[in-house]
Amino acid sequence: MAETLLWVLPLVPCVTALAMLTTRARRLLSLIDVAGSTVLAVLTLVLARTVAASGPRALGVFRIDELGLVFLLLLAVLTLAVSIYTVGWLKQAVAVGNMKAESLRSYFALVHAFVATMVVTILADNLGVLWIAMEGTTITSAVLIGYHGHRHGLEAAWKYIIVTTIGISFGLFGTVLVYAAAADVMGGAGTMSWSAIMQVAPRLDPGIVRIGFIFVLVGYGTKAGLAPMHMWLPDAHSQAPTPVSALLSGVLIKCALLGIIRFQTIAAAACGVAFVQQMLLVFGLISVVVATPFILAQRDIKRLLGYHSVEHVGIVALGLGFGGPIGTYGALLHVVNHGVTKALAFFAAGTAIARYGSRDMRAIRGLFAVAPIGATLLMLAALSLAGVPPFSIFLSELMVLRAGIGGGHWVVIGIFLVMVVVIFAGLLHHAGAMVFGEPRGAGRKAEAWSPLAAMLLLAAIMVLLGLTIPVNFDALLRRATEIVVG
Repeated sequence: MAETLLWVLPLVPCVTALAMLTTRARRLLSLIDVAGSTVLAVLTLVLARTVAASGPRALGVFRIDELGLVFLLLLAVLTLAVSIYTVGWLKQAVAVGNMKAESLRSYFALVHAFVATMVVTILADNLGVLWIAMEGTTITSAVLIGYHGHRHGLEAAWKYIIVTTIGISFGLFGTVLVYAAAADVMGGAGTMSWSAIMQVAPRLDPGIVRIGFIFVLVGYGTKAGLAPMHMWLPDAHSQAPTPVSALLSGVLIKCALLGIIRFQTIAAAACGVAFVQQMLLVFGLISVVVATPFILAQRDIKRLLGYHSVEHVGIVALGLGFGGPIGTYGALLHVVNHGVTKALAFFAAGTAIARYGSRDMRAIRGLFAVAPIGATLLMLAALSLAGVPPFSIFLSELMVLRAGIGGGHWVVIGIFLVMVVVIFAGLLHHAGAMVFGEPRGAGRKAEAWSPLAAMLLLAAIMVLLGLTIPVNFDALLRRATEIVVG
């Protein structure tokens, strides 16, 4: 049963996408959208229970272990939240002309095709399939980024295609090098399988694997938004439709991080942990430092959130770089915390943009007086992104810091703390001005139920993970950490 689910899961969004093409009615499209995402979430939970009880499952080129399950659960939750949010968001977008009624079915089909490519990325045990699926996410998401059809959106889509395609080409070269090192040891049998390579990883040529990992880190790091390869991210996130922005920041960049982690485990076994950790620390610290001034200077709310993704991807890289059980656990927890919080932030930002008709934060003032629930959720998301307790990101950032202090990385910790304090002040300034400023140009009216339901779902998860980590989820993270640490 579980092995069959490995092939059924990617088919669910594919079938949903095909069903979308059979109708033009907006309400029916929304119903199919929510139904497809619900089925995906339910099947993911079934698979999670099976893995918890019986361990990793594999069938052909697909395999699911506890590490992949962390990312798959995040994907399922955010896809469902996006579908619920889209019901009310789409009605408003069609009303103001941001979305054309006659093109809705192609939009929905593309969203679920995008989800399908991410599911394959997470389930792929074959490193070649992993690369192909990652390139597939580029093709499907690029169309969605430029979906509105205006000049800035098309420019962002082309920039995204060019930068990430060049980056993922580096990833392909790194994959070929790791394959070559594995073929020398394994003689061709299963040389593209991650699980098979891990069995012989200590015997691989460290020189070849070292170069391969550098190429993979640059290639997949481009897709993850690690600086200095992050140039596409703020533009893409700001121009994409709000639900797509949530998927890009909440899930897509995490899929690229999973690719990096898969190769990290191989490189650590072949080359030693120190080399891998040094590379991750360098790129992680650069990402946090580069994102800071742009966060302070932003006026576009969605670009602001885009640069925050660069910062938090850097924090995940730092956690992996500090290493050990604490750093790795903190990094994996931060993947989930940031995915949930950032999706909530984009949803709340979309509510504000719809009210004021502008992404310029100087035009968004007094949101609390106009949309009190949406404003409260925006402020909660901002507080979490800033690392304020008791929200979830505070806990995972604290674990990353603890791992860095325990490892004696004082210079990295010092720079990181300075950047975090500066970002904290800048983000609260931006969010406070939007929420509590003097109302401008927007009247108060009822807030749509479906966006609120999606935001409340994510806010509940965000607060829960800040107060306590459920026993089952903690056990999953511990087993995932063991896979990475070895």
